Amino acid sequence: MPDLRTKTARTRLKPNSNGHAENLATGRALLYRKRTATQPGKWVLRTAKAEGGYSFETLGTADDASPADGVKVLSYAQALEAALGRTVADPTKVKVEQALDDWAKTKKRTASSDKQRLDIDSAARRLKEAFPRATLKSLTARQIKTWMDARVDEADNPRARMATVNRQLAILKAACTAAADDHGFQGKRTWTDVKKYEKAEAFGKRMAILSEDDEDRLIAAAEPDIALMLTALQMTGARFGEMRSALVGDLEGDKLDLTGKTGKRTITLSPRIAEWFADQAGDRPAALPLIAKSDGSGWPDGGQLKPTRRAVKAADLPNDVTTYALRHGFISRALARGVPIAAIAEFCGTSVQMITDNYAKFTPAQAKEWFA
Repeated sequence: MPDLRTKTARTRLKPNSNGHAENLATGRALLYRKRTATQPGKWVLRTAKAEGGYSFETLGTADDASPADGVKVLSYAQALEAALGRTVADPTKVKVEQALDDWAKTKKRTASSDKQRLDIDSAARRLKEAFPRATLKSLTARQIKTWMDARVDEADNPRARMATVNRQLAILKAACTAAADDHGFQGKRTWTDVKKYEKAEAFGKRMAILSEDDEDRLIAAAEPDIALMLTALQMTGARFGEMRSALVGDLEGDKLDLTGKTGKRTITLSPRIAEWFADQAGDRPAALPLIAKSDGSGWPDGGQLKPTRRAVKAADLPNDVTTYALRHGFISRALARGVPIAAIAEFCGTSVQMITDNYAKFTPAQAKEWFA
């Protein structure tokens, strides 16, 4: 093994673009890479990749010609310390999942109870599921904001969900920032640009409600794929997440199984609506999505946001309208028809209290119709 510890020892090494290696652990080595005799060498961390080959991270310039400053110019001891402090060779490839695991590990050290530790693990797990392939470099502010909006759009109580999402955003930011600091990530920290919900303003937007005519206009203006989904939501009052998860096999005659935040429930469809869903199912295999896109694929989480915004714009409706407005309209119309609140709650997978607090609202057009 070459001696890299002193300037004098390094001057005896022949220039080598591959680098002279000092092994640190299995699959990891500190390289002293010097391409020509007249240039100072570079300290490089080499790490073996699971799929084969190596990844490399330049730690800094060796103090061959200039005094070490601990930042750009490193002594052997400083380079060794930097190399040993890295868990991956390339900080841009640190995954958000890893950042959240590290965050959870740190938080649990000071947790005072098993429940706190379980809550920490649960928070990290939910965020890891939301950003399974993202790295510190690839994570974008738009990606985070899309996830936030999708979470709120699926909530029966948007105000409470916004508070939850704000807490989750704070965790995501803390985890990513800590990982970026630990690994020397020098790229743009996009997560810092994302703002939390201002509850009063955002809550008002999520409570938009349309007349049935406006809903029909929205669906007519929508692209074919999202039009089918919007129609399904209008007829059932289901959450987007429940409908996107429904499979062909979940439909049996006039019964449709839906699975969502409150677990699994079975709703009974009118003959007209049951026939519409049967047309969507066709003779496709039971394991395929019930409401599929035109290419046969299912809807991804948050996949409704952009096409719904385009439909809202094309229909010249207020820009705060989301798929949530269809669920709100379904429940409000059921209330107007005199359907018992308990029955609505069971059908829509929510609680009587949630309906009382959030759904007993109506539009001016509805008021004119009911009370004129």
